Amino acid sequence: MKKFSLLGICLFGAFALSAQTDVVKEVEQALKGSNPDYKAALAKIQPALSNEATKNDALTWKLAGQANEGIYDGFLKQMMLGTELSNDQKKAAGTALLDLYNDYLTALPLDQHPDKKGVMKPGKLTKGMVKSLADNYRQLSQAGVLLFEAGDYMGAYNIWEMYVTVPNNPILGDKAPKADPDTVVGQIMYYQLLSALSANENAKALSKVEPIEKSGYQNIETFVYGIEAARRLNDSIAMFDLAKQGYDKYGTQNISFVGELINDRLNENDFAGCEKLVNEAIAATPADNKEILSQLYDILGIVYEQQENNEKAIEYLNKAIEINPEVAKNYYDLGRIIYNQAVKLDETVETEAQRKAEVDPKLLQAAEYFEKAYALDSANLSQIPNILYRLYYRLGDGYQDKAEEWSNK
Repeated sequence: MKKFSLLGICLFGAFALSAQTDVVKEVEQALKGSNPDYKAALAKIQPALSNEATKNDALTWKLAGQANEGIYDGFLKQMMLGTELSNDQKKAAGTALLDLYNDYLTALPLDQHPDKKGVMKPGKLTKGMVKSLADNYRQLSQAGVLLFEAGDYMGAYNIWEMYVTVPNNPILGDKAPKADPDTVVGQIMYYQLLSALSANENAKALSKVEPIEKSGYQNIETFVYGIEAARRLNDSIAMFDLAKQGYDKYGTQNISFVGELINDRLNENDFAGCEKLVNEAIAATPADNKEILSQLYDILGIVYEQQENNEKAIEYLNKAIEINPEVAKNYYDLGRIIYNQAVKLDETVETEAQRKAEVDPKLLQAAEYFEKAYALDSANLSQIPNILYRLYYRLGDGYQDKAEEWSNK
């Protein structure tokens, strides 16, 4: 059996530690040159960032940040000259600036040393790093855009988080960059919400709604996207709360708010509450806003359908169509209710003559509405061809061609 020397292992460990220390010195010298290769320096310093001998040394992280700063500056010069960056270059530029901030913010606490009285004081590296963080602060918002455009949504979120938090970071002291006005910061947080939602980081997206609102930044989509984040999280309480806030603030400017509130009442079988909400929304909506009014009457029709009052449901759905005849969903809902009536009636008729006299006219009326809905919005109503196939098949003789036509769509 081969014997290992403990002394040899210890010597190897010492050699490895010494090697990483030498790497730090080599990178430091390389970055002092007249034309440093920042990418090569960054690649070379990487092992030292995790090595036990060097990872707790402020200089190691400072050099990594310095290399990242040089990489970002190179891209910045290209952009200032009007060069259009590719998505890969945008990602590289944004990542370099984000890493610059992460590196320096890691180095700063390591560059704190006790004086003769034991009071912690910043070391010789701190001043330059703090200045760099302050000088590059204005670049953070634009670098977030680069990362977002490159599809690195969480990279964008994280670099915008630097923009939001760095001015209040206590380690920067009185040299910290001055924060922009609250509403500007709020807009950046809104972009963070979009980024997190795009990355399916829904908890992070939802967490941004409250600080956005507190900032004074006004955007109705804050609540719309907040509700979507809550929906993905199956957080019905947050959905209701955001819908209530959105409706109180913006009314029927976005119909989804009152829709969420009505869904909540429907879940509680509070039909009176539903009708009250819809009627209040109708009363608050200008008469010339036909799109919103049409949707509200459609919702009112659905509320009555839930109560099995099909007569009232059909009345209000016809009202919705009268107000705006170009909304596919109104025709679809009306066709669906009439079709369901026909199917239910078909279960009670006793003769074929009775079926043709009472059921078939309803089926044909429903088919007319389904076809109109499909003509207006085939993309979002892809289920209609199958419905019409079954409908015409049910009608039997004389409608086989129509059934075949819709089976092929």
